[in-house]
Amino acid sequence: MKKKSIYLMENDEAEIPELMAYTISKLGSFEWYRTTMYDPNNIYDRPAGFYFRFHNKNELYLQLETCINSFLGKLQWCINVSNNTRHMNYIIEPKLVYEAKLCDEYVISYNLKSILGYNYNTVCEQAIEDIPLLCKHIEEWFDIMSKRPYLPTK
Repeated sequence: MKKKSIYLMENDEAEIPELMAYTISKLGSFEWYRTTMYDPNNIYDRPAGFYFRFHNKNELYLQLETCINSFLGKLQWCINVSNNTRHMNYIIEPKLVYEAKLCDEYVISYNLKSILGYNYNTVCEQAIEDIPLLCKHIEEWFDIMSKRPYLPTK
């Protein structure tokens, strides 16, 4: 059975891996995004992170940063511009993961498991636990609980 598009979902239909895409799509139209934050079949493949880019929404990124910085979850979260893309793709991810990606070892190996060490699995698990709470925080902050997602534009 084919999955329903986030644009056609109701609030209670989005599953945790795609919940951030659903929530953030209520703020503006995506130019590009990666629907799922992590692989639900292998939660330890990579830590949860939402990768996206809006169409012409510069001020919105600053507002999102303030909102995300104020979230109190199991992990501290951040929004940043990806260093590994030629476009201005943003990532919402745990701050520990962001900081690990800044170290010299990551530039050489891209191995977050090695850099985060024994914390890696815990970070993966806690990030997934935080996603619904972070999405709720964003919806309340921007008062978008009853809004529908913006359709993508070209």
